Amino acid sequence: MTAISWNRDALVSKAPIAPSERMSPHADQIHNNDDWKSDMQPFYARATFMKMGPLALVYSILFNSVLRILSYAPFNSLLRINPSTLHPEDCFKIPNSSTPPIAIITGSNTGVGFETAQGLVQRGYHVILACRNRQKGLDAVHKINQHIITSCREEDESKVVASFLQPLDLASFASIRSFCKSFSENYDSLNLLVNNAGINSQGDVTEDGLEMCFQSNFVGHFLLTKLLIPCLLSAKNTYKNNKYKDEAGRIVNLSSVTHHFAPSNERIHPNDGSSDLSENNGIHDKNFWLGSSTPGVSAATYRESKLASILFTIELNKRYGGGGEKVMGIRSVAVSPGSVSSDIWRNESALTQKIYRMVYLTPKQGSSTSIAGSILQLPIDAIYLQPYWHPFMRKMHSTIQSFQRSYPLSFPMFEMLGPYIGHSVTVPRLPADGCGGYKSSGQLWDACEGLTAE
Repeated sequence: MTAISWNRDALVSKAPIAPSERMSPHADQIHNNDDWKSDMQPFYARATFMKMGPLALVYSILFNSVLRILSYAPFNSLLRINPSTLHPEDCFKIPNSSTPPIAIITGSNTGVGFETAQGLVQRGYHVILACRNRQKGLDAVHKINQHIITSCREEDESKVVASFLQPLDLASFASIRSFCKSFSENYDSLNLLVNNAGINSQGDVTEDGLEMCFQSNFVGHFLLTKLLIPCLLSAKNTYKNNKYKDEAGRIVNLSSVTHHFAPSNERIHPNDGSSDLSENNGIHDKNFWLGSSTPGVSAATYRESKLASILFTIELNKRYGGGGEKVMGIRSVAVSPGSVSSDIWRNESALTQKIYRMVYLTPKQGSSTSIAGSILQLPIDAIYLQPYWHPFMRKMHSTIQSFQRSYPLSFPMFEMLGPYIGHSVTVPRLPADGCGGYKSSGQLWDACEGLTAE
């Protein structure tokens, strides 16, 4: 198969923001915030990622051991390691009626997605589990509903439940369109979309002719989100604290610490594992993203899909964030669940799985950033949440009680493992496009529109 021809000069001259696009107030503030412009912070190479893993493991074991020895309140308070709190006044209001807010969570029959779904049902959401396998989806629905019934008072048993609409295969554009058609026929609005599903296997090709991992993790979610935009714009999310402005739907995109290791000038070819450091000159442009979606071009599509999720978040806020005091807009945020011990590691050795259980987060802990991103008022400059403590703090741009920690762009090791704190705003690593990621996010959008014919 012929690889994509990289044409940087034909793309970098494109304006990052078309005149017709709406610029939301919070997106504009992020764009003008120098903390988020990472032009002087290059991405790490694949080889560095492989070396950093053992270092992060040693750091996590040593630091957490010290914390167990010194685990008393004054010490934890001094270092600000206490878990974050979801303050009720910062959360969306759940109406006490027969029409609860509607949420869709992809890949929610297991792991972090399942825990996210269960956590939101407990908080009063009607959650639709969007899973590829019907039986696994129905089993997960039954498990969540049984848990809610046994944990709630008798009069609350029929209040809110999880449900299954129809199978959703993100590796099939036809399946995505069918799912969205069915949803719009049954529901008028969508309060929350959590793009959680993902795989880490590479090399296969989808029925649409794209690289399996990149389509399943990102391009499929792009199409799903775009088709559901009218339903998201029709929703109304109101906060318990009336000083916060109402929003339309919320979109949460699952990312990962691996986004730090997605350089645009290093293509790891699947066939022979060789690296080409000359392509693209460091620009995550349209050709780069087309290469990510093309089978046989890159063996780093998982990491590239996680960077794409962050840029997608930026572009969604730019295009649909609303404007003015009376225009409700969609708010999007990217989240990293952290390193989670789940059934994704079932093929590893017994010893490896035991080590992971010791140092990795549980799926419930991994869902904390997704739940925070789903229900909380977000600081105006927040586009990325992650669950680990960092040694260096960033100046807070918000007085929201649920977000008392904010971290600058830092060494990726601190996002791999370490002390778990629930959720925190953290500066992600963005492409060096001279616009704080805005140019690359626009070209990612253009590439996906072409791929999905939307």
